[in-house]
Amino acid sequence: MRIWRRRKRKRFAPFDRAALPEVEPLTFEESFAEGMLVAEAAGRMALKNRIIVVALRGEEPFDATRAAGAAREVLYELVREMDEVAEWSATERESASQREGRSAHQHDYHRADAWNLRLRERVNAAVAARLTELRGDDAFLAEFAERAREEAWAEIAEVIDARLAREWPVIEVDETYELEREERMRDLTRDLEREVADARRRREDRDELDDSFGSWSG
Repeated sequence: MRIWRRRKRKRFAPFDRAALPEVEPLTFEESFAEGMLVAEAAGRMALKNRIIVVALRGEEPFDATRAAGAAREVLYELVREMDEVAEWSATERESASQREGRSAHQHDYHRADAWNLRLRERVNAAVAARLTELRGDDAFLAEFAERAREEAWAEIAEVIDARLAREWPVIEVDETYELEREERMRDLTRDLEREVADARRRREDRDELDDSFGSWSG
């Protein structure tokens, strides 16, 4: 007959915050590089969505010159966002410097957060300045627009492939198929418009956090 013995519960030492390794703060250079990557990615996504909408709703072919102009507009919108966040960071830093104690939540800033807020202010201002310079760089705008175009067509192709995979077994290319072409294109347009709307909602959610970089660099 086996006798079961109760195992002794292992005692753990209490959590010691002081024992945690010290986290090295991000440098301005690292934060600026990351901020530029995030800003450019956001800009390409916005331009990609514009290209998709124009391609599905209009009859005009893709034009590199107009796309570069749209890229310049997208960058201008990003510059405005960066400037607004920089101003917000400066204002919040001034208020935070008057508050002692620990934060109650991630947007409850106190004196200890002043350094991070100053870094955010500097980085957003620097990113805005750099994007302003790039708006006047024709070579950059052409490359920026071309990458957005490639991403747009890749997304459209993915939706078309998925639809074909679902419908191919029942497709019969006849007169009815040709007559229903417009309806299929409208369905495709609605699918892509939903994706554009989802991207816009995600962008608005980030804006509600008063941080153009989303969860970047607290």
